[in-house]
Amino acid sequence: MAILTGVVLALLVVSSSAQTTTMPPNNEYIWSSVAWVLHGERTPLFDPGASPALTPLGAQQMFEQGSLLRDRYLREDTEEKDATFAPIVGIERNAIDNTQLSVLTNSDPYMVTSAQAFVQGLYPPILQAFSENSGGIEAARLANGSIVNYPLQGYQYPAFRTASVLDSESIYVGGHVGCTRYTESLLNFRADDVVATIYNNTKNFYQNLWTQVLHEAFPLSMANFANAYILYDYAQFRYTHHNATRRNITADEVAMMARFASTEQRTKNANLSVSGSNQGDMIRAVAGRTMAAKTLSLLRDNIRLGAATNKINIAFTTLETFVAWFALSGLVTGEHMAEFKPLPEPGGMMVFELFSIGGKPDTFPELDNLWVRFLYRNGTDPGDHLTTYSLFNSTMDRLPFREFMRQIQLFDISTMAEWCKLCDGVSLFCSDLKSRNSGSRFSSGGGAFIQPAVAGAIGAAVTLAVVGLLFFIAILLGAIRFHRAGSDTKTRTGTLGGFKGAEKMSSDTDLAWAKGGARHERTGSWELRGKEGVNDVEGQEEGVSPSTTVRARDLTHPSKGIDDDAISIIGHEPVKPREF
Repeated sequence: MAILTGVVLALLVVSSSAQTTTMPPNNEYIWSSVAWVLHGERTPLFDPGASPALTPLGAQQMFEQGSLLRDRYLREDTEEKDATFAPIVGIERNAIDNTQLSVLTNSDPYMVTSAQAFVQGLYPPILQAFSENSGGIEAARLANGSIVNYPLQGYQYPAFRTASVLDSESIYVGGHVGCTRYTESLLNFRADDVVATIYNNTKNFYQNLWTQVLHEAFPLSMANFANAYILYDYAQFRYTHHNATRRNITADEVAMMARFASTEQRTKNANLSVSGSNQGDMIRAVAGRTMAAKTLSLLRDNIRLGAATNKINIAFTTLETFVAWFALSGLVTGEHMAEFKPLPEPGGMMVFELFSIGGKPDTFPELDNLWVRFLYRNGTDPGDHLTTYSLFNSTMDRLPFREFMRQIQLFDISTMAEWCKLCDGVSLFCSDLKSRNSGSRFSSGGGAFIQPAVAGAIGAAVTLAVVGLLFFIAILLGAIRFHRAGSDTKTRTGTLGGFKGAEKMSSDTDLAWAKGGARHERTGSWELRGKEGVNDVEGQEEGVSPSTTVRARDLTHPSKGIDDDAISIIGHEPVKPREF
């Protein structure tokens, strides 16, 4: 009875987590969402003797943001609906389907752990919740009818893409990292008139802060506007977690540091007038350009497959990406600039939603009926809401997908090759591309670019050919070993070899022992064999008595030997003992 009850409960839970869709209040259907999330609070980037790590507060911030998206996209039908309710069509609500969920982050530990905490909020542990695409309840049911849950009270297991700097996918979550031209552009940071003025006017401010708190981690030479963000990052953490720091600096001073840090980061990552190797390439905003390309790519993948995949896409990034996007999209200069000039708070989140108006949830709409809207939440405080903002100075809070795509393609960096060329990238994947610049987009001749997948296939074919050739040569060398010409037997030791070696008698003609060999008896019995199945070796083996015939088995035309089970010995005479 207990087993039957458990099965019924499991069926009820699974049915509630199936892919169902309810019409939202505004007659919209959400098909895909792309969220860019700033990591949660971490220990300072610049802290002698310690590496940046996600704090418990940071984990809570991530969990809160994940829960917010769950409330928007995965809320149960029975719950009260409001303007924030926007269910995604056909998505698993309680169990992770990794074909529907995409998670991308770099390999920094505080980024990876931020992603883990976020997804725990998006898909919290739920007992008896099983993805239909992973076998559903049938994969959890045992032969005796009992149901096995995942550990930790139904913990969900997302598949992450963790991209290190060796992975070309890393350019989308940190386009400025490893970008030589971007780094070179920062060498002229103080040459800007506005920067020079702020730098000079804030010298005393930062030197006073150095004596109060910054001296614990920084030399005096670093206490200036050029390092405004990392100084603020350190001071803010100390102010949040240490009472002693609060006795040395005030909340107003920390707020002033935040404003200077925001100005510094906008100058370094949102100045669209600064160029790298090509005029007008907006090298300072490279992180936003790669992020925009990835966003468009994920939405197009969802459209191409009729919303079968890429339903929720989450990428974890750094503030450089946020600041650059705010500039590229016109947000930092638009009517809501006050919301986008400050630095994003830990856990800040940007969301792009692909949706249609009207229609049916079981029919994917035509391209002309697809729209994109942008939402932003700066921080995780209860008063911070996920708010819609217009992009590219539009008067509408949404854009037709075609128009959104057109705007993005004006500045995005959509391929690894583009990024490598623009940045003069030092990553290994760029070095590989540069080594094949003949006929590629790196050459000045403008030849056709070989896609990495095609180049990989060609390389694999060449590798197989080389391995095959080496194997053939090895076979030839082995054959030479078996057919070497005889040599002067006088240089060998003794004419009597075989099983007994030096003790061998002249009557022991069926045994042979070559020089350097171990004293092993031949397999089988020579007396029971005829000549079938063996062929004489051309020439006589060196070191073997003339009275001993060395025979090699014919492997190309195998025949049944006397020792084979299929051979009958009826009619044969038994072996007669040799008399001495």
